Amino acid sequence: MVSSSFYWTPVVRELALLGHRSLPVDLPGHGLDASFPLSYQSPQDVPGFTSGSSPLAAITVQDNVAHVIDVVQQARRHGPVVLVGHSLGGVTIGLVGNAIPEAIHRIVYLSAFCPSTAEAPSAMALSQTPEAKKDVPTPNPDHSLFLGMDGVPPGIIRFNLRSADKEALEDFRMTNMPEVTLEQMLPVLNLGMQPEDGAQTSVADGRVEAETWGRIPRSFIRLTRDNVISPALTSKMIDDADRLTPDNPFDVHSLDAGHVSVIYQARELAAILDQLA
Repeated sequence: MVSSSFYWTPVVRELALLGHRSLPVDLPGHGLDASFPLSYQSPQDVPGFTSGSSPLAAITVQDNVAHVIDVVQQARRHGPVVLVGHSLGGVTIGLVGNAIPEAIHRIVYLSAFCPSTAEAPSAMALSQTPEAKKDVPTPNPDHSLFLGMDGVPPGIIRFNLRSADKEALEDFRMTNMPEVTLEQMLPVLNLGMQPEDGAQTSVADGRVEAETWGRIPRSFIRLTRDNVISPALTSKMIDDADRLTPDNPFDVHSLDAGHVSVIYQARELAAILDQLA
């Protein structure tokens, strides 16, 4: 799995109970290598946190890909590898599939970006398509955990996940975790998420290749309440990829969950992964 390892702990637990070994992968600059500056601690210095530098700004998608390739090559010594990516992690696993298709038994997109066309070669380009904006709530411009772009160093995306602004928290909940309560959302914010990420993966050319990635059996797990990667955008990405490799289409599954709140359906998600393994 390609995401924060802390976030994936409930799924790892459920997979273990089903008899599977699983390894959450912390990408460079994530997990215990994450940056939590003093300005983010309490009492917060929000302007200082917004404008401060971060090592994540220098990390590229190729750094992520190289890291995951190394993990896959080690893991395959113990058996077939099912590589799972969530959200922006889809770009990384797609490029890993381009590079080492022979090492991957199956590749699984959990509501993850899968660029495959010249018209939308990156996650950022996909997020600007009409499908991405269909039937999703409009962000609150005055109350948001997202710190915007003004004053934030280039190459960094920042959120103030420790904000107590109830309207900003509700805005985040509606976009990321619409089917859970505020009380359920707060443990995820505090235990499973980081306040910043690098922006370079979002704009990188992440197109998958028919000759390599296209040979790998693949699955897509749709999240029907996802307001980050909308159901309409999911359909577009699946259709585009299937046109690229019509003889090896996506195997599609669904969960009634939001983009981040899917973690509250860890047992159901593990059951799908159990089938795919």
